[in-house]
Amino acid sequence: MKSMIDWTWGDISSGEVGPGPYSRFHLLWFFGMIVVCIILGLTAARRHSNRADRVFISVCAVILAACEIFKQLFWYEFYGYYRFEIFPYQFCSVPIYAACIAAIVPSDKVREICYRFLAFYGIVGGIAVMLIPHAVLYTYFVPMSIHAMLWHAVLVIMGVYLIISRGYGKKIREMLAPSVIFLCLVGLAIIGNILVYKLYLGTPACQPGDRLSMFYISPYYITELPVLDAVQRVSYPLFVLCYILLFCSFALLVFGVSHLVRKLRREKM
Repeated sequence: MKSMIDWTWGDISSGEVGPGPYSRFHLLWFFGMIVVCIILGLTAARRHSNRADRVFISVCAVILAACEIFKQLFWYEFYGYYRFEIFPYQFCSVPIYAACIAAIVPSDKVREICYRFLAFYGIVGGIAVMLIPHAVLYTYFVPMSIHAMLWHAVLVIMGVYLIISRGYGKKIREMLAPSVIFLCLVGLAIIGNILVYKLYLGTPACQPGDRLSMFYISPYYITELPVLDAVQRVSYPLFVLCYILLFCSFALLVFGVSHLVRKLRREKM
C-alpha cells in the first residue's frame, strides 16, 4: 500500500505538501474520469429513460452527500471547532443541492431545471478543477485530496451523462433557467459573505485564520481565481460582473460543444 501511495502521490513523509497538479495522483483521477465518461456515453447514457436518469443522479447525490459529510467531520475534528471557510456553498458545492433536489422532488419541471443546471453549470466547476487543481491538491491529508478528485470527477460525469441522456444542446433556451439559478446563487453568496463577516468574521470573536468567501467573491478577501484577483483589486462591482460573465460564458461553451456534437452526429447519420 505504501509503495502505491508513494508512486501516485510522491513521498508523503517528506513534508506537509500534497500531490500537486499534474502529479500521477491527479492524472490517474483525470484519465479515470474520462474513461468513465466514455463508458457511460456509449452505454447507459444512450439508453435514455426518466427513471434511469433519476436513479443515476440519485446515486451521484448520495456519493456527494457522503463526501461532504466526511469532509465536514474531518476538518472539524482536525481544527477542534467549525471553520466557516469549509461551509459548503461554493460554485463547486451547489451541484450537491441540485442533485439532491432532482433525486427527491416530485415535480418533473423542477427536476428538469436541476438537470440542466448540473449539465451546463455543474460540469463547468468539475472540469475547471480537474484541469487546474491548484486550489485543491495542496494538502498532505490523503483523504482530502481523494475527496477533491472524486467530488469534481462526479460533477463532470453527471454533466456528460445528462447531456447525452437528455439530448441537451438543441436550443439555446435550455440555458435560461440554469442561468437564472446561477445568478440567484451568486446573489445569495454575496449577501451571505457580507452578513457572516459583519456578524462574526469581522469581530473579535472570530477564530484566528477563519474566513469565508462563498463562490470566492467576498468583498473582504481577494479572490483566489487567477486574473479575476487583479480585477477585484481595481473594482469589486466590475469583478463580480466579470465573474458572472466568465462562468456564464463557460456554461454557454458547454452548450455550444453539445450543440456541435449533436449536429455532427446528425450529418454522419
